[in-house]
Amino acid sequence: MTTDTFPKLVKLDRLSQLLLLAVTVLIYSVLGMAIANSLFVSHVGAKHLPQAFILIGLCSMPAYAVFSQIVDRYSRPQLFRYVLLISVGVILGLRLLLLQESAYAYYILLIAIFFQWDFHNNVLYPSLLTDYFTTLEYKRYAPYIGIAQAVGTLLGGGLTALLSHYFRTRDLLLFMPVVFLIGVAQLIYLERSQRRVNVGEANHSTGIIESLRTFPELVRRYPLALFLASSSFLLVIIYTSSEFLWFSIYGSHFSEQALTGFLGGMRIVISLVQVAVIYGATRPLLKTLGVAQMNPVYPLTTLASFAGLLFHFGLPAAIGLHVNGDALYKGINLPVHQLNYNAIPREFVGRIRSLSDGLIYAVGLTLAGTLLWISETRLSLVQVAWLVTGLTVLLLLVRLPMGRFYASGLEAMIRSDSLDLDEFDLYPIQLTPQSTTAVKDLLTDGDRYSQIKGLELAARMGHPDRFLLEVESIVVSSHASHSPPDSQVYEHVIALFSHSSPELQATFSSKLQAPELRAFALEILLINHDIPAAKDIKKWLADPHEDMRILAKIAYLIANSSDSAQASADFVPHGAVEGIEEADAAFWPNPLTPKAARIITRVVAYSKEPRLAPLIPNVVLTQTSPDIVRTGLEALQPLTYRGDDATAYMAQSKLNHYDPTVKIAALNLLRINCCDQALPAIGDCLGDDDPRVRAQAARALAAYGRAGVDLAKASLNNTQVEVVNAAITAIGLVRSRYASNVLFDYLAPSYALLSDTCRWQAQIPTQAPSWQALSVAIVDYHSRLIQKVLYILSALGHARTVNAVNRLLATNAQVELENAIEVLASLNHRRFVVPLMPLLEALVSPSTTESVGEEISRVTPIWLKTKGYRLLLEALESNDRWIKSGALIALAMVPATLVNDPDPFVKQVASQIFETTLPAKTVMNRLLLLKSVSLFKNLSLDELMLIDENLDQTQVLAGATIFTEGDLAAHLYIIAEGQVQLVKEIDGAKRSLRQIGKGDYFGEVALFDDAPLWDGAIAQTDCTLLKLEKNQFLSLITQRPHMILEICRFLSQRLRQTDHYRLEKTTDMRPLLERQVDS
Repeated sequence: MTTDTFPKLVKLDRLSQLLLLAVTVLIYSVLGMAIANSLFVSHVGAKHLPQAFILIGLCSMPAYAVFSQIVDRYSRPQLFRYVLLISVGVILGLRLLLLQESAYAYYILLIAIFFQWDFHNNVLYPSLLTDYFTTLEYKRYAPYIGIAQAVGTLLGGGLTALLSHYFRTRDLLLFMPVVFLIGVAQLIYLERSQRRVNVGEANHSTGIIESLRTFPELVRRYPLALFLASSSFLLVIIYTSSEFLWFSIYGSHFSEQALTGFLGGMRIVISLVQVAVIYGATRPLLKTLGVAQMNPVYPLTTLASFAGLLFHFGLPAAIGLHVNGDALYKGINLPVHQLNYNAIPREFVGRIRSLSDGLIYAVGLTLAGTLLWISETRLSLVQVAWLVTGLTVLLLLVRLPMGRFYASGLEAMIRSDSLDLDEFDLYPIQLTPQSTTAVKDLLTDGDRYSQIKGLELAARMGHPDRFLLEVESIVVSSHASHSPPDSQVYEHVIALFSHSSPELQATFSSKLQAPELRAFALEILLINHDIPAAKDIKKWLADPHEDMRILAKIAYLIANSSDSAQASADFVPHGAVEGIEEADAAFWPNPLTPKAARIITRVVAYSKEPRLAPLIPNVVLTQTSPDIVRTGLEALQPLTYRGDDATAYMAQSKLNHYDPTVKIAALNLLRINCCDQALPAIGDCLGDDDPRVRAQAARALAAYGRAGVDLAKASLNNTQVEVVNAAITAIGLVRSRYASNVLFDYLAPSYALLSDTCRWQAQIPTQAPSWQALSVAIVDYHSRLIQKVLYILSALGHARTVNAVNRLLATNAQVELENAIEVLASLNHRRFVVPLMPLLEALVSPSTTESVGEEISRVTPIWLKTKGYRLLLEALESNDRWIKSGALIALAMVPATLVNDPDPFVKQVASQIFETTLPAKTVMNRLLLLKSVSLFKNLSLDELMLIDENLDQTQVLAGATIFTEGDLAAHLYIIAEGQVQLVKEIDGAKRSLRQIGKGDYFGEVALFDDAPLWDGAIAQTDCTLLKLEKNQFLSLITQRPHMILEICRFLSQRLRQTDHYRLEKTTDMRPLLERQVDS
């Protein structure tokens, strides 16, 4: 028995109570609706239903207004209980009211019963479920709830049909208080026996006006709320109109008593259909399609039922419409609609429900009644059917985007992000002229970061002339300090004025006479293609300042070059300016200084002047400085274009450069120009030692589309994890169906092995020492597969979601983790997640059923013959080295079972040949030891092997000092064998802190700090210690950077536990301290 087919026992009690409550609610709801509808149609007439719907809506509005004030303030079981007790009195009063035989009495009865149906089934009971179920549980148990409601409908319909043979229809009302009191008893028992899983502090009272006022803000943050409200609004109009249509047809075919019996029979049929739909359609579809993609299903079935009615307007079509509007509504629409609320924060669920399924529902009901009332005199029933068909099409259009907002709503609930200036450009915020002051404040701030952000915001606002004074102060302050300006700040300054107006260019021309601003002004003028006079250029060529000489040479080159001129390294222009050759025979300095290179590359990049482009390959790229070469390649980015073979050839030649930043700049150029001949060279960079180069190579390959995918696909089988991850990134960035299929095909063997490992995990004797390695290997494989799939999802565009999920996977927050898993199951790449769902669900609700392995106390020959050998042979055929290794260890120990053979001679021979424990010096033994070390518990076996390769083993005799308090930290120690005492000198005496043994570690401060050790360590017994030196540890984390994140995650958890422990200790000591103070 698995948790997939049957809920776990610990949750069955809670689930069973809520299912029984659902049955009870539906029994009295069905009974009441059958009574009210039958009496109203028989005594008032179906033609007056529109007026009744108007009154129901108008009366519901104040009721929901009151409910919105208390729903998030009080306990929902208590609230539900009080509502049921009030309902007992209401029903008894209604029965007395019917004695008057007045049409008003039947109106009041229908209004009260209809409101009770909607309020109890769509607001009270679903709100109660959110208190007792987490997101994943709600989704998992939604079909069971639907089946329970169908059973309640069946019982209610059967009870109605049975009682209608013995009692008058109006007398059946007296049976409803009995069922109400059963519900009260169930709620009392539920509240006393079960703990709510989602309990927050009581919120302050929020009135309906306040709820409506805050609704737009909730919609902005959670757009799904608007779609849920719109859906509820349209659903009530469609349902009410449908009910009007089928009751109009029923009323013409049946008398009062016959109609009551027919409606009871219909309830039975509807409940059976509902159960069949939930179990045969909704339940499997929720698992395969998910909540997000199930939203359009009910509108489609409704369109089909109206098509049938319009094709043949009669009793059979009315029954079909009734089955859709009741059975399919409850079997498909209701579970999906309720599950959508999982993407709304729980603190807002009650408020949004009271608005969406309450007030807005009531408004829709009033509008529906008004429309039907008007239509009754102007439209035929067929025309009304056409009108409702159009509304159903509108409902379908509303439901289609709900899946996307459902997923994004869940993401928002599991993420906590804050807006900072670095993320400002991600948001479509239009800066107004009133923002000028704030931007100027940033520009005049002495902080470099603030200045850069101020320049970025100024560029977004346009009209850079408004900030000229502030920018000039930045340039002047740098000039006055005789220090080179910050390159990044100056880059943004130049970018701000790269598209200056003629008026602004004139202003800069006037600045050429100011010593502290002239280089800045001249660069801006050249970028805007404003060339100074020849006499000024000649003067600046002899200027003592390098920046003016370089800018003058660029100006001279532009002024004297034709479209066919080439700017070469030995280019010496002549002609326009007399004496130019005498002024500077070499023309371009060699080597270039970084300052000169930045000036050339800035002017080339921002001016986009094609006559200057040859300066990059012929002057800048010939330099030996990697910084200069990189800036030259970056300057070519705005000038290159798709199919630019010359630039591609030049960039490809730099892929073998020793500096990673040069490779990155070259790969970025190749990404832009997309020349096919460069593809193999880009593919080779996926195996570069630098992770930044691999990442840029992946982006470059992605720009080549399918060709890039095909090239990267070959690297998916590489033995190096880093190369495989780079290839996954490249393929994922393409964002095509073909790329997605390539990644899914890559995972297919892993999914197949997953199926086998889950089966093996349920069979192996996990308590047997010889099988421990295989058990650990399987768990490790599952963890690695989860991380691999998450990495692929991140590459496919779900990085923010994956980051949030990874963060929650390391916590014990069950509710948030279940939300995270539901987010994964709602992604548009959910096919990658579906095979992992049993593993992911096990993280939050591990099975309590005992596995076969747990039932086996020892490995017997019979078990080996029937299961063990076959399992091991299958494991040895897997393509995972750790599973193979675990199987080999188990297989090597299998003959050891012969030690227990009843024949003494066989037993003696077996004892001499076979060992019964895992050899102490095997690699797997050490890895299992490292896996038991809490500091490394989050690391995979591959990562533990890297650590194992860097460990040094040492023997320490009992009583020997391992290190002394105050020594410089040098190693992390792991105890392989023996006992160690940690000591500290307190008040001049050496005190024992704690004793630790095998699998424990100490001296971890050596990995993170150079401070002296704060305690000492003495061997209590003969010890075998494994030592990890700090430099070796730093080398490891450069190879696998996320290892340090896993270790820090563990240390942070330990710190939280320590804080909690200290808090408890402080609390325990407080009474003692108070007594001491009093005394």
